[in-house]
Amino acid sequence: MNFAVVEYSSKSGEIWRAAPDRPNYLEDPEKVIDPTSFGCYVSALAGEHIPLTKFVGKDKLANKIIKRLTGSWPPGYSIEYFSRFDVLLVVHQISDAHEIASFTKRLRSAYPHIVIIGVPTQPFGLLKAHFAANPMAQANFISYMNDCSVFLTVVKETKSWYESLTRTPTAYLPQIYPVHFAAQFHQERSAKERAIFAAGITNRSNIAQGFIAARRLQREFSDYVIRITTIPGVSLDLRELGGARYEVVPFQPWREHLPWLARQTLVINTDYTFTRGRVQADSAAVGTPSLGGNSDAASDLFPELSSTPETSTAELVDKGRRLLSDAAFYERTVSEAAEKLKKYDYEESAARLLMLAKSYKK
Repeated sequence: MNFAVVEYSSKSGEIWRAAPDRPNYLEDPEKVIDPTSFGCYVSALAGEHIPLTKFVGKDKLANKIIKRLTGSWPPGYSIEYFSRFDVLLVVHQISDAHEIASFTKRLRSAYPHIVIIGVPTQPFGLLKAHFAANPMAQANFISYMNDCSVFLTVVKETKSWYESLTRTPTAYLPQIYPVHFAAQFHQERSAKERAIFAAGITNRSNIAQGFIAARRLQREFSDYVIRITTIPGVSLDLRELGGARYEVVPFQPWREHLPWLARQTLVINTDYTFTRGRVQADSAAVGTPSLGGNSDAASDLFPELSSTPETSTAELVDKGRRLLSDAAFYERTVSEAAEKLKKYDYEESAARLLMLAKSYKK
C-alpha cells in the first residue's frame, strides 16, 4: 500500500520519506518532523509526509500575490503527484483549513481510487470553541469531512460529535506512539526523585487545578518538590503555586524530556480539552503515573486517575495521596498502563489503520 500524510505545511517545507534506520522520532524536531505526531503514521506505514505548500507554491511569486490578495492559493496547482498513493491521511488544522478543504474536494474528484482519511490536529475542546466563534470555519470543516472516505478521531469520547457533523463514516483509532523507543527510559519507583511534575499549558481551562492539587499534596509530603516546565510562546501563570516550593524547568525536546520525566514520581495534568494524551502516553512509557485529565490516553492508560471538569480538587488530592503512600497501588497503576500502552506502538497501529483503509477501498 502506498501511503502518505498530507498537512498544509511542514517544518522543512519538503517531502519527508520514512526510512527503517531513520524513524521520525530520531529526526530534528525543530527542522524536520515531530517525534510523536503524524510522522509516527509515516514511519509505521513506510510512507511519505507531504506539505501541501510544496505544490501550491510552485509558481511562487504570482501565487503568493494571489494568496495575499484573496486569502487562498489559485486552484489550478497540480495534484498529479498524489495519484500514486492508495491511502492519504489528510490532516485538518485551524490555520489554512479552507486550503485543505479545497484540496480534499479536488482529490476526491480526480482520483476516486484513493482512500482519503480525514483527521483533526487541534484538540476537540479547542476546535469546538473555534467553530462556535467562527461559523465559516465549521462550514469548511464539514465540507472537508464530507469529501473524505472516512473520518478518524483519536479520542474515543469525541466520536459521536464528529458523527453528528457529517455523512462520512467516522472511526476511532488510538493515536500511534513510539512505545518501542520511549519504554527504554522506564524507571522503577525506587530510582525516582521526590518530585511532582505539574504539567500543562497554563492558559487552558482548569490547568490551575492541577497546580492547586500539587500544592496541597506538598503540604502533606513536604519532602516533594513541584516542578513545572516552560512552553515556548506561552506565559506561565503560577499564582496557584504561591507559597509552595517549586522549580521551573526549561522546555525540553521530547527525547530529552523522557529520561527527565522518568525521574519524577508523579505527574498531575488537568487538561480538559480532550487531547490525544501524549502526557499520559509518555508517563506510561517511563513508569510515572499521570493524575487527571480527560484525554484519550488518560481514560485508557490511567482510568482510575483520569478526571473531568466536575472532578473536585479534593478527589485529585485523595488519589495523589494514595499514589505517594501506597506502594502496591503505585506499582499496579504503572504496570497496567505500560501493558496497555503496547497496543499504541507502530506495528499494531499500522495493522489497524491498514484494516480501516481496506474497508473503504473501492
